Amino acid sequence: MIYDDALEIIGSTPLVKLSKIVEKYELKGEIYAKVEYYSPGLSKKDRIAKYIIEKAIRENKLKKGQTVIEQTSGNTGIGLALVCSILGYPFIAVMSEGNSIERVKMIEAFGGKVEIVKQKSKHTGVSKDDMDLVERRFKELTKELNAFPVSQFSNEDNAWAHYYGTGKEILDDLKDVDVFVDFVGTGGSFVGISQRLKEDCDCLCYKVIPDKESHSIQGGGYFKEIPFEEEDLCDGEIVVSSEEAKEGMEELAKVGLYAGISSGANLMGALKVLKNNPNKKVVILLNDVGLKYLSVM
Repeated sequence: MIYDDALEIIGSTPLVKLSKIVEKYELKGEIYAKVEYYSPGLSKKDRIAKYIIEKAIRENKLKKGQTVIEQTSGNTGIGLALVCSILGYPFIAVMSEGNSIERVKMIEAFGGKVEIVKQKSKHTGVSKDDMDLVERRFKELTKELNAFPVSQFSNEDNAWAHYYGTGKEILDDLKDVDVFVDFVGTGGSFVGISQRLKEDCDCLCYKVIPDKESHSIQGGGYFKEIPFEEEDLCDGEIVVSSEEAKEGMEELAKVGLYAGISSGANLMGALKVLKNNPNKKVVILLNDVGLKYLSVM
C-alpha cells in the first residue's frame, strides 16, 4: 500500500502468538503479543500522540504555530516529536536524566527539543520523586512559553486512543480474550484496552508493576494515581522484578521480537498468569523496541 505520510501508518499493528515461549516454560494456554513497535516512532505512544494532537487541532485547543510540551520518559516524547514535525508544530520534551540516551536522540532526530531534569535516584530507572521534579519543570515551561500541555498522566484521551485503536484491533483479530496483562506507566493503554475488552468479552485485566524498591524498568513504576481509571477495570496486580523483565526481553528476542524492558515485564506477567490459570488466552503489548535501551542494559 501507498500512504501520504507516516501518520497513516500509526496503529494496525500485528499480533504474534508466542507458542514457543509458552512451551519452553511448560505451560498450557496461549499468549498473543501485539507488536506496538511496528509504528514509525517504534512504540505504542505514537497512537496517543496522533490522537491527542489531531483532536486538539480539530477543537481549536492547539493554535497554529503554538509549542507543544510534555513530560515524558521518552516514548511519548518520540511520538509527539514525530507527529508535531509532520503537522508543523514545535515540540519540547521534559525528561529525567535517568532515561536512555537513545530516546533523547530519537526525539531530537524528529525535530523536537529536550529539556533534561537532574534526578535524585542513582539507578537507571526513574522514581516517583524524579517524575515529580520533571512535572515541576514541565509546569514552569508550559507557563513561560504559553505552550500546549499534552499532560498524558491526566488526559483521558490517552486512554481513548487505545480504546478506539488498540483495543478494537485486538478484538477484530481474536474475537475473544480471557486475560489482558499490561505494564502500567501513565495507565492509558491499561484503561483504554481493558474497558474495550470488558465490553465485549469476559476478560480479566491485570496491571504489571515493578518492585517498589529500586527498579530499572523504564516507562513505569511511578506509582502515581490514574485519575481517569474506572474502579472495576483492574482485577489484580502482578509484580515483576527488573531481573524477570530482562529475562522476558531475552525470551522475546529468541523468537525474533526485539522488544524493550517493559515488554519483557508484560511477558513475564503473562507467564505468571498461565502458571496459575492454565488454558487461558492472554494478550500483552510489546510496548517499544529494545534498541532504545542499549545504553542502559
